[in-house]
Amino acid sequence: HAQKHVEPKVVPQKPARIEHRIQCWAHSRLGRRCRTLIKSREGEPIPIPYCARHLKSGDGALKVVSHPFAGQCLVARFDLPKCYRISFWGERGRCATSNKEDRSISFYPPNPETGRNYHPCTRTLKTNNYNGVLNPSGTGDVIQFAACPGPTERQNMRSTFQYFGLRNGHLGGLEFVTLEPVRKNHQLCHWYGAGWWSARDVKRQDVGTAQYPAPQRKSDYAS
Repeated sequence: HAQKHVEPKVVPQKPARIEHRIQCWAHSRLGRRCRTLIKSREGEPIPIPYCARHLKSGDGALKVVSHPFAGQCLVARFDLPKCYRISFWGERGRCATSNKEDRSISFYPPNPETGRNYHPCTRTLKTNNYNGVLNPSGTGDVIQFAACPGPTERQNMRSTFQYFGLRNGHLGGLEFVTLEPVRKNHQLCHWYGAGWWSARDVKRQDVGTAQYPAPQRKSDYAS
């Protein structure tokens, strides 16, 4: 008899910290956690928490699929737990003009000693150390394909204040974390910010499809 397929049970990864050994965050397409330990690449306090193989291929727990009007979107390959960690990453450089397709994220390099980049008292992001943008074009990064939720939808992952990399370095990254469990083939969405849309004169619209649903706003459940 054929064996029954068992979906992998994925558990949240530990945060990447300067005082801990860092294990690659990625999983294989079968749901097995990568065991590679990550070392600093450019002298940065905390490296992007992916091994060389997964920097190239992306996290196997996620997949990029075709979308009817966005081109592509990011979905879960299998059920993901709350607090699943993913890193956006790219090459550091200058910000492109908004009339060009742009998937870059601003880079605020962390303290070279602590690896953190927020005010200890308020735990808000320090923004007086802007150091260009991280451009994922041509890399194995997959978060660049995650959609922004539409008017009746909500985000189910968000960025944190944890950046990876070195000031004026070549590569940098930013931690994202799921805010709730994400079911297999459901989209991972994060808020781009109101300014992203106004700068491009683009109107937001719902991105969920029957094949790849997006999380609905809570208020829309009640009806």
